[in-house]
Amino acid sequence: MSDNPDLSLPSKAPSMARYHNEPMTLHPAALYTLVDLTDAELEDLERECEAGCIDTGSERGTSVRLAPQTHFVGQPLRAVFDYHLELGRQNTFEPTYFVAAVDKEWRRKGVLLVALDDDELDCNVDSLRIKAVDAGLSVVNLQIGNSSWAEEKEGYEFHPDDGDGADEHNGDDDDDDNGDDGDNDSDDGPPAPTKNIPLGYYVPIYIHSSLSQDQVVAHLEPSIRYKSPEDYVCRVQAKLTPTSSASGTVSTQDLIQQATTLHPLRCAKNRYLHKGHILIIDTADPVENGMLMAKLPPWDASHPGTSEKPDLRQAGKDLALTTSQHIRIPYLCYEGLQTRFLILSNGDADWPSAEVRAQPVFIVFQYDTRGKELGSDDKSIDPGAARRKPGEERLVYAPGLVKRPGHGLERIEWSRDEAMRRFPWFCREKRFVEGLDRTFFMCVDGDDVARTGLLLVRRKWDGNLWGRTREELLGLPVDRVKEVRVPIKEALTTLEKGRKGVIDGMSKGLRDFFS
Repeated sequence: MSDNPDLSLPSKAPSMARYHNEPMTLHPAALYTLVDLTDAELEDLERECEAGCIDTGSERGTSVRLAPQTHFVGQPLRAVFDYHLELGRQNTFEPTYFVAAVDKEWRRKGVLLVALDDDELDCNVDSLRIKAVDAGLSVVNLQIGNSSWAEEKEGYEFHPDDGDGADEHNGDDDDDDNGDDGDNDSDDGPPAPTKNIPLGYYVPIYIHSSLSQDQVVAHLEPSIRYKSPEDYVCRVQAKLTPTSSASGTVSTQDLIQQATTLHPLRCAKNRYLHKGHILIIDTADPVENGMLMAKLPPWDASHPGTSEKPDLRQAGKDLALTTSQHIRIPYLCYEGLQTRFLILSNGDADWPSAEVRAQPVFIVFQYDTRGKELGSDDKSIDPGAARRKPGEERLVYAPGLVKRPGHGLERIEWSRDEAMRRFPWFCREKRFVEGLDRTFFMCVDGDDVARTGLLLVRRKWDGNLWGRTREELLGLPVDRVKEVRVPIKEALTTLEKGRKGVIDGMSKGLRDFFS
């Protein structure tokens, strides 16, 4: 059997035109093999191809997955091409791109990433050899438009016989695009990287002037202990100094404007920076106050080809005058950067609309369930739970294990009394959840709530989440508490109406509960 499979492909795939007017999908790329790999080796390859996506918060099997017919051993790549055209019609796998193992030494020699259409939608077929660890993220970036096929080839085409060669391949093309070599004025920002990273973009971060750049990166960078600095996703672009008279929301708006003014300059120097989303750490205490994720209007399309610094400064000034949308997220790697910034920037969830941001979110405590707890996608309370995207959840389930800074994990044995006592503290733990209700919550207090219903609880307290300690909140007196039991399928609607005072038609018990 030949160790060198025939990798020739047709120059065009005309049938791909059928997808040109269809909405974007984020189906996994199919994985095939032309060489004899065992099932265990194929599973290892699948995990390697998905590794970068898993690091950014994706679930396994959502970016690269073994095709229903995986093995094409001894056959030409054209056989995979023909099969994949048919597989794409089933709307379960990514139709345009697929990955193929073409050498048993794929860890050293990479895999083949095949494209059945091109950036101009002319149905041109192409392929590139790529490291397996980069394959999944490359597909995702192509799917959501973070990069073009030409950019992927430039940044990640792998030449195993020549060594890695990434730096030689990229050369000095990424020197200051403004043509201002050697100009080190205050607009320059950090050095530009020589190549892109598997994620497809760098995360631009603008920080409060009192903060340490190195400490911010160390706090937010995923898996930092396993990376060298040139592979960091997080890139601090500038320190921002609030105006002396600014405070509160005025200071926040001031720093947003400072960051957006600088951003076109920074993008001109580092073309791999994300243009549309930025992080702004706007206070000296981000652990308490979190950080801002801002969504910028599409500015680069209105300033095509802009490369001169005066033009870039003007583009920044124009951008600062527009209204940027922003949300406050935790100053944490997983809960902030990965599950909010990266998911929104990658297109895995929509930017929260005004309607979504206005919806109330309720905490759910569970105890005495005998192992029959409800999951986050359970439809018993929220019929729409399974179809909600990250950031659209209506319920927050209290976990049995929580992190305590300096103390590791704390196990909580939930009960009615513990739910009552810890409610203000847990509200603070989830203080960055927009719409979180600080008065009402639910208790799943048995193993058959479909029959017995669940408990709605009203606990009044001052509701202040900021600048409070754990001990202070746990020590608040538990008084002014009301309870009522309702059918599980009516719980969410009942709370939504009752918190707004819409109690006409409710039972006397519910009217008393909400009054």
